[in-house]
Amino acid sequence: MAEDLRRDRLSLGLLVTDADMGSGGVQGLSHRLLREFSQRGHSAFMCCRNYRHLPRNEVRDGYLIHRSPATRRLFRVFNSILYWVDGLAWLIRHRREFDVLLCQQLSGASILGLIAKALLGKPVVVRGTSTGERGEIQEVRRMAFSSVRLRLLRRVDHWVALTRVMRDEILALGVAPERITVIPNATHLPDEVEMGPGVLRRRAELRLCHRKVAVFTGRLSSEKGLDTLLHAWALLGRDHPDVHLLILGEGGAYRNVEADLLALRERLGLEPVVHFLGHVPNVVDYLLASDLFVLPTRFEGMSNSLVEAMAAGMAIVTTDIPANREVIDDGVEGLLVSPDDPHALAAAIGRVLGEPGLGQRLGAAARRRAEEVHSIGNVVDRYLDVLRGVIP
Repeated sequence: MAEDLRRDRLSLGLLVTDADMGSGGVQGLSHRLLREFSQRGHSAFMCCRNYRHLPRNEVRDGYLIHRSPATRRLFRVFNSILYWVDGLAWLIRHRREFDVLLCQQLSGASILGLIAKALLGKPVVVRGTSTGERGEIQEVRRMAFSSVRLRLLRRVDHWVALTRVMRDEILALGVAPERITVIPNATHLPDEVEMGPGVLRRRAELRLCHRKVAVFTGRLSSEKGLDTLLHAWALLGRDHPDVHLLILGEGGAYRNVEADLLALRERLGLEPVVHFLGHVPNVVDYLLASDLFVLPTRFEGMSNSLVEAMAAGMAIVTTDIPANREVIDDGVEGLLVSPDDPHALAAAIGRVLGEPGLGQRLGAAARRRAEEVHSIGNVVDRYLDVLRGVIP
């Protein structure tokens, strides 16, 4: 009975290198998972890097956040060493306070988790976040001491893949199929949806006086394809000059192209209709106030921003890449276009804006799929099954 109770109430440590910077999906999902775990009565904490000079230790929504020293001015390797040394010391001091470690990403967080496993005997679950030539597995292969890193990764107790494509990449490392579980990204489901009657009210509350609004949310990094989106917007303006684009998010630590995008907006003369709003805490409010969500990404693991837009019941235009095809059926939950093709992107956006019935149909289907597949409750149930399965 005591063993059953211990396994029912988990003590989870989540390791992630960056939980506070930027507007990326890893950050959002990390906090979302721990919030749900805590609300269910489980004990949880997070170890991350302190890029923003926040409190070293902070309790938020029922879980503890421990932040290791970090600075953007240091080389990436030095921040990694600081994170491993400080994080390991913290895990050793608090070794009786967690049963299992869940590591976000294959590099810094997973290496810390596997070192802790070797010293403390705690099981480790690793969640991948990106695929393809510029995905995590290929990035690890290009890193210094890649052979050592890959040998360490083979000691992971269980893997979580976002998609079937990611599962195949993990299998290629020599991981047994039974040690991989596909679990998609998750989001909370707003009570309202974009198709509802409150669009104009929410737009007024946010002081958006534009007649039609499209929105992008996420990191302003090179893989998101926002340069293609700006070129598409220049083309779109010929037939839809009154449509405004809101870009929500910051550049982040890696592949930051925010300055380049601002310069491109100026060169294309788009300042009156393209608005960079930076990081906003109330992303869902902007989604629900917009007519269209657009994600011109070149590659993804699985976009949290895309899943959030689906949950908001938005009409969606995104790129035809493997990760997006596992979330969106073309013409059902959204429209898919080839990446790096501004003409195709502009045509799809124009089609949705010009056919109100199409946008409503796409949004309703996207919401249904979010309810069935991506609700935070369903996804956390699956994580609990995995985590309980690795605890001795």
